[in-house]
Amino acid sequence: MRDFIKYKNKKRVLIGIFSFILFVMLVFFVFYKADEFVIFHIRLPRVIAAAVVGAMLGLSGAVMQGILKNYLASPFTLGISHGALFGVSFSLVLLGGSFMFLSAFLGGIAVIIMIFLLSFRIFSKETLILCGIAISAVFSSLSMFLQYFASDVELSHIINWSFGDLSKATYESVKVCVFVFILSLIYFYTKRWDFNALEIEESENVGVDVKRLSIISLFIATFLSTLSVSYFGIIGFIGLIAPHFARLIIGGSYEYLFVMSAILGALLLSVSDFLARNILYPVEIPVGIITSLLGGVVFLYLLLRKRK
Repeated sequence: MRDFIKYKNKKRVLIGIFSFILFVMLVFFVFYKADEFVIFHIRLPRVIAAAVVGAMLGLSGAVMQGILKNYLASPFTLGISHGALFGVSFSLVLLGGSFMFLSAFLGGIAVIIMIFLLSFRIFSKETLILCGIAISAVFSSLSMFLQYFASDVELSHIINWSFGDLSKATYESVKVCVFVFILSLIYFYTKRWDFNALEIEESENVGVDVKRLSIISLFIATFLSTLSVSYFGIIGFIGLIAPHFARLIIGGSYEYLFVMSAILGALLLSVSDFLARNILYPVEIPVGIITSLLGGVVFLYLLLRKRK
């Protein structure tokens, strides 16, 4: 019993340490080389957006990996981000920018439905990722098709969305993201023991409604990722990297994994955005380029490690 208490206290201390590191870095990123106007009108909403969107993506990645039992699953690798981008492109080109979030959400939901339909007969971990890659290619092609008929202004918007950019952050968008993230985190934390039970092969025998939990959880995780795409574009691989690092640091128990994945997601995206703003100063690089570069390397490492 004493060892168990020490184990839990150790996990909580680790979460506290990383939370403090995140807070200190966010304060630094806000005040770094900025006057009062820049801090409160440009820098603050952008830094908060980086932290919240990173937390959303980290949480959604942990959920998808838990439900699908595949540590390579994430909104980006499953094609959900590309489905959402197609929805944004559809809204910009054909609807004049109306119903953008709804279009992005429907695009992401369509990807999840297609993955389940395609992998229904050959349901395996590998099949899900392969389906995600194939569907990403399909929706990327559809987005390019719309780009071909888009005006110069519409094309510019679509390209900016495909890069992933936090410079368009506002207090209004940050409020929405914070509200949705907090509600989602509360829900998943209340379901932490159900997620732990999913690791058991006969999890339904211990009282877990696997089908209901899977549908609701994937719905919420898709909502989180499409919300970030509709506001800030595609920001790849945060949902893959953050849960993986969280498991290395704190273990696989979902009592702590959801919170740590969100913290590390916020940390990774905040650092990536800081690099994007300063690495070629005064030129800013879209943050999606930084995260894709980092994530691509980690993704290859995970594939090689899994093969071994």
